[in-house]
Parts: sequence; structure tokens; C-alpha cells
Amino acid sequence: MALDFSIVDSFVAEYGASMHDKTLLRHDRYNILVRLRETLWEALRKSERFESEFSKVLELIDVTPDFNALRNYHLASVAGIRIYFEEEQAIADVHDLFRIVRDRLTIRALTLVEEEMAIAGFGRAPCGYCWIGLGSEGRDEQTFVTDQDNMLVYNAGREIRITGDLKRRFIGQGGPDEAPSSDLLGYYYQEFGSRVTERLHETGFEKCKGGIMPSNEKWRGSQEDWKARIEETLTRGEGALDLLDLIILTDARVIHGDRMQFRPLLDHFFSLLKENKRVMKQIAEASAMMPTALGFFNKFRVETSGDYKGKFNLKVLGWSPLVMSVRALSLAEGLYETNTLKRIKRIREMNMMTKEMADDLIEAYLLFARFRIVNQLSHTGPGSMNYVDPASLSPEETGKLRRAMKTVETFQKHLHEMVLFGQPL
Repeated sequence: MALDFSIVDSFVAEYGASMHDKTLLRHDRYNILVRLRETLWEALRKSERFESEFSKVLELIDVTPDFNALRNYHLASVAGIRIYFEEEQAIADVHDLFRIVRDRLTIRALTLVEEEMAIAGFGRAPCGYCWIGLGSEGRDEQTFVTDQDNMLVYNAGREIRITGDLKRRFIGQGGPDEAPSSDLLGYYYQEFGSRVTERLHETGFEKCKGGIMPSNEKWRGSQEDWKARIEETLTRGEGALDLLDLIILTDARVIHGDRMQFRPLLDHFFSLLKENKRVMKQIAEASAMMPTALGFFNKFRVETSGDYKGKFNLKVLGWSPLVMSVRALSLAEGLYETNTLKRIKRIREMNMMTKEMADDLIEAYLLFARFRIVNQLSHTGPGSMNYVDPASLSPEETGKLRRAMKTVETFQKHLHEMVLFGQPL
């Protein structure tokens, strides 16, 4: 029995007439209320049982001594969340459950790698660091298929603990005897970032095809390193970061480490971003110009050749334009929430869109996410899980997807009017 308010609706549908019968005797009213209690109690007990079992898995993750066990707990969690989704159909809960379990898996992997580094002769972590989630991980929008989208920021400015072990290891690898602490920190976290990337892969987190992982020098560094990279891009228009990298950074969420350590860097980034009208316009333009799957005469635009002939990519032509456009308006209004649904609600609270538009966007997001999840769960063999075959859709599903695509296009026009002042793109 699903734990949602439909159980109340169903109860009212079944007993509504009797509930409004003014001739009903007290024992009849009592029996109806007893039935309501039993219905609610059954749903609540099932929910409590799930939460108890989920909590036990989290407790086991916190103390597991090896990565093979972490992988098994990851697989078990995915299986449990699948059962939950198939009964509840609750997209927001799927996102939330995956955030909780995968954050715990990541934190445990980080702890084990720290211990592994000490045993290997690098010593303990020489300073505090933050492990940051980006992409769907940063936005709390993970589903059944995930990959690594992370950055690493370490605090090179205070409480540095350079151990003799780290110095000896550094010198043994050809480093100078009198190296500055910044070199030693860079040496440690280069190895740390690479090891964590490999260990997370062993735990069930696929490697990012775009290289957005701290094993890549671009996605790790000290606070000062990151500050310099951001300033180079936003004030001088040069450096290692491009427009896509800046967009990715706007979804940053601390998974492990001192959030207050990371907050000043994030505030500095958003301040510079807000001031840079050129980049803000580029983000808005890129978002507003993203096409949807809806073509002429409300027909879906599908692939005309290749493995996906007759299908369209729902992620590229539906979900991504929605997420990107909501993010763009959120940034333009100085709202630094990361989750798409929360961004929509915050924009609505600021009266930057109508309630109807907000409701339609939420419905569209949930519909796209549901299709993606169902595809992930039913997918077998090679190939993308993001394609939808219009011929396989029911008339109701076709109608819902068309309305959702229209909603995205309407919001893109709204974004254009609000941020780009009605100027042609």
C-alpha cells in the first residue's frame, strides 16, 4: 500500500456517501473510522519497516572495512529503492534516498582511502578538505544510473599538518628536500583524488566520461587555486574553466567536509558570476535556445537514421532544457538553491512566474524523470537509456509528453523575456 494521500482519496471515494449520511448511527460511524485507522496503520507500518531496514544498511555502510562490501551495500540499496519506487512511484523520494545512501557510501570511501594513504606512507590528511558533488549529485537528483561528478577543494591556508611520512614519500618520488607546503599538499591530494576515483568506481560509481573527477587536475585544488581559476575565467575571460564548467559549478553541494570552509569560495564565485553580464547572458541564451522534442504540428522530432531511428532523446530534448532553463532564471535572480524542484518553488515565491507555470514545470520535471527511471529499470544490453519510442506510447502518455514539452518551451520564452529583456537571441 503506497504511502501517499491517495489512500485518503480512495477511502473517501469508498465511504464518502456514508460519511455524509446524517442518519448514520454512532456504531456505523465508529466502524468507518476504525476502517480508516486500519488503512492508515497498514501504510504507516510498511513505511516504518522500510525506513528501519534502510537505516540498518546505512549503519553497516558506516563501519564496513572494505570496498567490495561497499559495492554490495550499494547494489542492495539500489534494489531496495527499486522496490520502493515500483510501489510508491515517488520521484522526489527516489532522489532523496539516493542522496542519502550515496553520500554515506562516498563518505565511507573517503575515510577508507585516507586510511589507505596513511598505510601507504603518505601520512594522515595534511589539511581539511571538501568533497563536492556536481551534476545530478549536486542537485539531489540522482536516479538508478549514476556516475562520478565531483570536485575537491582543500584548505591550504590553515591547520596544515605536514607529516614526516609525507615529506619522505615526496622526496622519495623525486621532490626537492625543501619544497613549499603547497607542493606537498598538491602531491598528497593528487594521489588522494586518483585513489578515491578508482575506489568509487569499485563501489559502483561509474567514471565520468567528461572527466569531471578529482583525478583530473582541473577538478581539484586548494581554495586559492579554485579562486584563481574562477577569477581568470570571470574577470579576464581566460584560464582552464569554460562556460560549461561554470554552469556545472553552480550545482555544487558539499558531501563531505566543512561546509563553512567551502561557503566563502562559493559566495565569491556567485558574486563574480552575477556581475558578469556577458556570461550570465550566455547561460540564459544557451538555456533558452535548447530545442525540445516537439516539432512541427506537435509531432515528436525523432532520429532519422542509426541505432535510435524513430526515437528521441528525452534527456537532451526534454529534461535538460527544463533543468538548464530553471537554473538560468534562478541564477539571474540570485537564488543559489541547487535542486530543480526547489529552484522552481523559490522562483515562484519571488513572483517571478505564475503558480500555474510553476505547477506545470513541476509536473513536467516529474514526468521526464519518471520516463527516465522506467527506461533505466527496463533497459537491457548496450546503448543509451535516454531514448523514447513514440510508437510505444499510449495516447495518454503521448499527450502528457507533448504538454510537458510545451511547458518547457513556454518557460524558455519566459526566461528570454525576464533575463534577456526581449532582445533577439
